Amino acid sequence: MRPSAGFLLRFFAFAAGLFALWSFGGLGDLYARAVLLVSNPLMWLLSGFQVSQIIPTGSGVDVMIRRGADEGLMPLQPREMFSGLIPFLALVGASTGLTMRQRLRALGLGVAILFVFHMGLALVGPYMTGVPQASLGQLWMRRVNKLIDIFYGFYGLVGYAALPFLLWWWLAYRPATPAPQSP
Repeated sequence: MRPSAGFLLRFFAFAAGLFALWSFGGLGDLYARAVLLVSNPLMWLLSGFQVSQIIPTGSGVDVMIRRGADEGLMPLQPREMFSGLIPFLALVGASTGLTMRQRLRALGLGVAILFVFHMGLALVGPYMTGVPQASLGQLWMRRVNKLIDIFYGFYGLVGYAALPFLLWWWLAYRPATPAPQSP
């Protein structure tokens, strides 16, 4: 497959349709609920927090977390944080020259890898409130906060664009290479 104007048109068409389903059709909120459901037991193990409530809003879902008497809003908007799934799906959808099996394999592996990456974001969510690290003392609180800043900076660079593109490149894009010549 060679990238072409047709590929770009297909990509934009898929991306627009997926974005509409993600934002207005509830797909983003459904995906967020799935990520939070699977992440919740691990969140409890790592921070002592659990998802106590998922509140639908006009901009997605608000996630309330609780640890004992401490309850607060997790400062992330899952619909936006997990939206890197859209370009990956659009890239695979726009790709030509894939058999159905290759396409399904690329989609399955790519979505699974992105799902795990998004679980990592959910697991860091309680630390964004500042509550878990507040009991560690000022030195460790600064260290944890620095790691959170690095992780979210990394996600901003990688999660929205680079990871979906790299996954597509690895799983679905097949650059045209000449077949080896036999003597």
